[in-house]
Amino acid sequence: MRESRHVAVAAALFVACGLAAGRAEAAPQILGVVASNGLPTPLQCEDGVCSGHFSSFCLQEARPAPPADSEYALAPGGRLTLILTMADGRQVRMAGENLLELRSMIGFTSLRMSLPEQKVKALGATAVAVEVGPMTSVLPVSAAADPDPQSKEEIAYATEPLRRLAQATFEARRPDADAARLSSLLINTLPDDEPQTNAGRDAVWARMLALAGARALSPAGIGEARQIYGACEISVASKSSFSLKSCMEMRHADLMAVTNRRFWDQNGGS
Repeated sequence: MRESRHVAVAAALFVACGLAAGRAEAAPQILGVVASNGLPTPLQCEDGVCSGHFSSFCLQEARPAPPADSEYALAPGGRLTLILTMADGRQVRMAGENLLELRSMIGFTSLRMSLPEQKVKALGATAVAVEVGPMTSVLPVSAAADPDPQSKEEIAYATEPLRRLAQATFEARRPDADAARLSSLLINTLPDDEPQTNAGRDAVWARMLALAGARALSPAGIGEARQIYGACEISVASKSSFSLKSCMEMRHADLMAVTNRRFWDQNGGS
């Protein structure tokens, strides 16, 4: 499947989960961020910025999906923890919400978290990862001219009862949730100079599975993520995808959008 086809599929699902038309000027959806559950996300540093791809989902079916690069902030009750690896091998944990920049990537399905590489070095770290705590949600940063801002009642409802309800769909040990989690990790594990051989791509997969907690996920979820990765290998080899990373991002978006649609169907909408 070509990347343009993935974009079309994801866009159609975004409309199904958020009213993308007619309320484009209103504040976009509050998003849930999938908890790490013992599997922190490593950030890759390039061009002075350390960043990573994170799975997210919409908590407001009737609000519009966020445009790409929309700014978000941590909602009350959530937690983002930096795990810093120091030069001597020690790991140091510290609160990350005041250091990380949060921006939407592909609709409601993914977030980019980033911080300056200079800040990482100033903290004495050689590598950094982010652990997302349970019940973590993010709020769209309000615009001064927003005619329909998020109300206190909307925020409370989305980030408390709805976010709690979403745990069973997005964070329980189930094949679709685990496949999305591993797909996101693969996106973050792939180097910029992507491997061009089967052996090199297999090494990326093995390195991802070696991360603490990866093998504890459901076998069916691991298998589904491997199938997605294999399909992207074929897509890149046939020149129908530009890169493994871009293909994985689109397929992850499809997976999260389908899961989000099922969440709303099972819970009667918002």
